[in-house]
Amino acid sequence: MTISQTNSQISTQITQVCTKQAITCLHAIESGSRAWGFSSSDSDYDVRLIYCHQSDWYLRLIAEKDTFEYIDNELFTVPFDIGGWDIRKALLLLYKSNAVIFEWLNSPIIYQSDTQFLTLIHEVQQEFFNPLAIFYHYRGMAKTATRSLDLTQPIKLKKCFYLLRALLASVWTLEKQTPPPVLMADMFELFTPQEQQIIEGLILIKQAVDESYQHQLPQSAIDLINKLWQWGDTLITKRETFSKPQGDIALLDDIFKTVVFNR
Repeated sequence: MTISQTNSQISTQITQVCTKQAITCLHAIESGSRAWGFSSSDSDYDVRLIYCHQSDWYLRLIAEKDTFEYIDNELFTVPFDIGGWDIRKALLLLYKSNAVIFEWLNSPIIYQSDTQFLTLIHEVQQEFFNPLAIFYHYRGMAKTATRSLDLTQPIKLKKCFYLLRALLASVWTLEKQTPPPVLMADMFELFTPQEQQIIEGLILIKQAVDESYQHQLPQSAIDLINKLWQWGDTLITKRETFSKPQGDIALLDDIFKTVVFNR
């Protein structure tokens, strides 16, 4: 099956699920290793979407569930799931500078998208970017990834890349003061040519093997990981230079009313 055929099948599945859930898909994307650019042959499909209900749904006194999950392990030869957030939840998370919603809004793999919604969001998303919040999110991911991880022993490359990308994204956030690109390769400008070759070599290996494969990292890769830890430590000592006021929630109110109530 070609990539185009796979994407078409995923889009069809999204439409069917949204019809069953009685929701409208506003933005559906791929997340995880496929969007980050280091998937293996047996990587899962992790589809994420932002959706809205009919306007009356938002006028109820008691708020109902604002997320859903759908799993279908028969659609492909690898696991497939869809996770969705209601537009109100998504906008509130953007207001709080949630790193995950920035990734969803900027994924390089888009299955479906409402042009008006995405245009409105992209026009204001930078207003809600908080470098410190994003930095600490990715540093937290890196710390989680290092638990029980001995880099001197053979490890699953998936764990290595989760750590590498989180560290690289944390450094990018403070160095560039913009949300880190979703595709890991788009952050390689922070590396020297030699460092970039090290990571690209590991990506080629990961793309050729399955998720269970374990690899002994070269010392050069371990040194690079340590360098990224130290780089982040140095940057955050100047945390006061990265603080910024929170964006005006009225901007998001307007988007919510435009999309849900056509106002």
